[in-house]
Amino acid sequence: MTPLARRLPRELRHNLGKYVGIFLLMCASIALTSGFLLAAHSISVIIDGMRDEYSIEDGRMTTSFEATEAQLDAARAAADGVGGVDVYENFSVDARFRKAEGDDGTSRTLRTYAHRTEVDIAAYCEGRVPEADDEVAVDRVFATNNGLSVGDEVTLTGRTYTVVGIMTQPDSQALFADNSDFTVSTITYGVAEVSQAGLRALEDAGGAAAYTYSFSFRDRSLSVAERTDAEKDMVSALTKADARVDELIDADSNQGIGYAASDVTGDSAMWTVLLDIIIVIMAFVFVVLTNATIEDESAIIGTLLASGYRRREVVLHYLTLPAVVGVLASALGCVLGVTFFTTPMKDLYYGSYSLPPFQVSWDWGIFLKCAVAPAALLVLITLLGLLRKMGKTPLQFLRHEASGKSGTKRGFRLPERLDFAARFRIRVFLRNLGNFATLFVGIGFASLLLLFALAILPTMNHYADNLVNSLVAEHQYTLKAPVELEGTDDERVHPVNTTDNGAEKIAQAEKYAVYTLQYDRGEGNGEETVTVYGISPDSAYWKDVNVGDGRIVFGGGLIDKFGLSEGDTVSMYDKYEDETRKMEFAGDSCTWGSRSDMNLYMSLDDFNEFFGNDADYFNAYASDEELELDPLYFASETTPDDMRAIGDQFTGMMDKMIGMLLSLSVFIFLLFIYLLTKAVIDRSARSISYMKVFGYRDREISKLYIRSITICVVASLVLCLPLIIGSLTVIFKAMLISYSGNIEIYVPWTAMAQTVAAGLATYLAVAALHTRSIKRVSLSEALKVQE
Repeated sequence: MTPLARRLPRELRHNLGKYVGIFLLMCASIALTSGFLLAAHSISVIIDGMRDEYSIEDGRMTTSFEATEAQLDAARAAADGVGGVDVYENFSVDARFRKAEGDDGTSRTLRTYAHRTEVDIAAYCEGRVPEADDEVAVDRVFATNNGLSVGDEVTLTGRTYTVVGIMTQPDSQALFADNSDFTVSTITYGVAEVSQAGLRALEDAGGAAAYTYSFSFRDRSLSVAERTDAEKDMVSALTKADARVDELIDADSNQGIGYAASDVTGDSAMWTVLLDIIIVIMAFVFVVLTNATIEDESAIIGTLLASGYRRREVVLHYLTLPAVVGVLASALGCVLGVTFFTTPMKDLYYGSYSLPPFQVSWDWGIFLKCAVAPAALLVLITLLGLLRKMGKTPLQFLRHEASGKSGTKRGFRLPERLDFAARFRIRVFLRNLGNFATLFVGIGFASLLLLFALAILPTMNHYADNLVNSLVAEHQYTLKAPVELEGTDDERVHPVNTTDNGAEKIAQAEKYAVYTLQYDRGEGNGEETVTVYGISPDSAYWKDVNVGDGRIVFGGGLIDKFGLSEGDTVSMYDKYEDETRKMEFAGDSCTWGSRSDMNLYMSLDDFNEFFGNDADYFNAYASDEELELDPLYFASETTPDDMRAIGDQFTGMMDKMIGMLLSLSVFIFLLFIYLLTKAVIDRSARSISYMKVFGYRDREISKLYIRSITICVVASLVLCLPLIIGSLTVIFKAMLISYSGNIEIYVPWTAMAQTVAAGLATYLAVAALHTRSIKRVSLSEALKVQE
């Protein structure tokens, strides 16, 4: 073993706190982020493969009555032009659910299907497929939330069934009781399977059957526009064959099929941004600690160089420990992430979404991003720092001039009226000005991560509040086709609603039209769904919207999210017609709404002309009074309560994730403050020793040095907040670009207060450790020869 190699164990013991801090910082960060990214990647792989593995439908139609074979043949023939279609019975009964024992009386519904073998095939987690007419298999999420297991007895519409299986259905990955709902219902709503005889028994017991027909096109490569056209032709053919179609849902618009995938994709982007922040923080720590190591070991490096050691040997020596620690931390963090944290991260989604049994799908990109990149970054930064410092001569190292400081700050004249303690603290500050500047930046980084975790939930809730405020009426109804609220003696173009809502309600209701277009977010971030409104120029609900004469008004959220400027031409894709529609942003005069408003507005006449509709077309009503609409034409309703439910869903789904982020942030904050303030104390070791020689007690020295650091920490925590909030605005915009809507950063004062309080609490704990460090500084430090 070479003499330099023998020094490594001593160096590790001497700098144990520093290397343990680096190890824990890297290991914990990599473990959590790699665990989440692997879980999210595996779930995405599972979802992507479900269409083929479980034969997910391309769409579904629901008829008022059971269709005859001749009517279904007409629908099949209408799709011959796109390669043909297979149509399957997918009847269901919304059964009233009760537990045989211990039921709390809450109203629950199980949408019960006959076991399917050709389309939307269920994936069983436990048990088996129902065979007898009194057996049922229940959705996994519903079963978990209601305490059900195989062997339990339940009642469906008053009839007793035995639970023989726990499963998930690929067309109900997210449990939406109605496709127009804004939030999932995992406690009061679920899906189930019974045998064909079991479904007939439910109908005999009084359950009303929904006559749904799922279909799959034989050409699986059809675009959404081609599918949509074929689906319209199928509905038209059914109607001509005297079948009444109540609902048509394409798979692309089915929230039960697509919602979970969108959520996982968005959260993956958030954790990737978090990982980038952590890597930047670690890079900063490595720079600081490398410089501190070289300055602390300056005399030793000078001695080694003067003794004949080559610079390459010295560089490799000082690179060994950081490299070993970094590689071990990265490897262990990745192993812990895969072994222990993938399952908890997976549970965040499997607690809300009904997905098939989980299987890990390895991705080398995660390993490179989470393990190789941080370790390589540590080695590279340390190497560059050593090479930059090695340009000094052995004499400069022996004189502790490796830092390149001129020492001019030591001669700065201070006012005589200041007492000794104040002047001394100022001297400490000036001599360590570079260190304190580093401390300020470091605290800024650590606070950024902490405030990032604290601000996510308030931001989501603030966004939901903005959505509530953006609703212009207490009720906004969307229709499948135009329907008039009252009839007239004139010739009517549209059918009239079957229920009389009364003159007052009808008078305050207002017609409008809606349609959706897709806007490419760019850089592989998917497409934004933009709703286009056709409204009256003198609307009583959309006040001060300057529509008419061909003007297109842009919502404030569209402008803010995509940085639109006056004169920009915006291209939006119409997936239902397979064409691109272009429009120009005319500037501030054509802007309306808050920064959460992602809509486009034009007059109803301009809307119909723009989309080629009939002049009197509309498909929605705005009303402050509740209306009763014919179910044949009613599509969906939006109310303020629906928007408030979005905030509740965000809170419920992200609670555990936010807790993990917060724990990681506090942990990194503590290590960060410890490592940075330790570097300041270590650099002051000689001065502390001089003061001990002059008779100062440990408590007095601590007041002089620790108080200087304390003032700097407190000032940094407060002064960096504006910079952090500005940085978070940029980070959130990049992180949430792949989410629907414009979610602007919202940092309440309580979150800022919590950040400052957490920083102070963490620092107090660290200061106690540094007080012990001061006590351990030897008097012999002052007697060591400096040159």
